Amino acid sequence: MKPDLSQEIQQSAECQAGHCRVFGNPQRVLILWLLAEKERTANEIALAIGASLESALHHTHILEFSKLVKSRSEQNNVFYYIADNEMAHSCQVFAGRPQNIMTEVNQL
Repeated sequence: MKPDLSQEIQQSAECQAGHCRVFGNPQRVLILWLLAEKERTANEIALAIGASLESALHHTHILEFSKLVKSRSEQNNVFYYIADNEMAHSCQVFAGRPQNIMTEVNQL
């Protein structure tokens, strides 16, 4: 039986479910928390979250595809940063970000 909901509501539900899948991975949440502090290269992200460069790049690409993260190139580096859009501004994952995450990362 097909739900009697408008196409707009169904699309909104699908979009929200997609974002929930993005947040379902703790490494991606850590990356978002790190980028909330400042932009970083993939190497910096990998070191901070204890992942391989390949894994960090995989997760940043997922975040970019989800329009939560953007990137910019400068010389031989690619910097990742939080996107300035409605989804990123309303993202509740930032509200739960520990304030001492950078202290822990800097001690590594």
